[in-house]
Amino acid sequence: MKNQLSKIAELANKAAYTQENAADYIDGAPHIKHKQLRNLYAKELIQVYNNSLKKNKIPKVLDMGAGEGSVTIPFLELGAKVLAIDLSEFQLKSLLGKCKIYGDNLETRCQEINEALSQIDEKFDIIVANSFLHHLPDYIDTLSKVASKLNSGGQFFCFQDPLLYKSMSKINLIYSNISYYSWRIFKGDIFDGYKRFLRRKRGIFIDDSVHDNAEFHVVRYGVDQESIISFLKEHGFDCKMTQYFSTQNSLFQYFGTKCRMKNTFSIVAIKK
Repeated sequence: MKNQLSKIAELANKAAYTQENAADYIDGAPHIKHKQLRNLYAKELIQVYNNSLKKNKIPKVLDMGAGEGSVTIPFLELGAKVLAIDLSEFQLKSLLGKCKIYGDNLETRCQEINEALSQIDEKFDIIVANSFLHHLPDYIDTLSKVASKLNSGGQFFCFQDPLLYKSMSKINLIYSNISYYSWRIFKGDIFDGYKRFLRRKRGIFIDDSVHDNAEFHVVRYGVDQESIISFLKEHGFDCKMTQYFSTQNSLFQYFGTKCRMKNTFSIVAIKK
């Protein structure tokens, strides 16, 4: 198990490093940047895969927002068949290039996820949303489609989404904000970023703003993890949620983890 875990964490990391602008992407993706988060992710991914082996010797996986392949490649390595969906044609072409050795076990679609879910007839053993739900305008609506695309005993696995801000303790929220801005201040676009921050504080959000539309978790003050759990349970899922600390700044990550701060969550839900 230990060797398997290390291998999966390594594969997820390598998937990120082989994409264009890798350094910038990794710096902004704590679950790939920090070893302890990669190991947590690998542990949960392996448990999800092993659960599926009880139902199917070759699990069928749907990777929503496949991106650089940190979900797709580990599942292929474990022996699953994967349908990877993403809006980026470049990302999917890169993914296909990296996964030639897995042959027909990988299929890709360049499509918006809700449109894709409406058109897919097959069902899956595992559906994954890795650092993805917080980019969706209506994640509950998407989950209603996900529920209908899972086999009995199938699993929904999401990882690396921000907790709803108001559900966090005051010290967790303050520490998370300080850790984020201590990293963000060195990333450029400071003046415009601060203007967007003040605008959002006043409750003003712009429909055609690239930044607002890409950062729905900021617009909505996090992702409502309890609403997700409630929805899944109402639709016949057994759910396990893990809360953990995640930030881009390595020093704050270290102390946040040591102090058992919580600002991020994952969910593994099994359909009855």
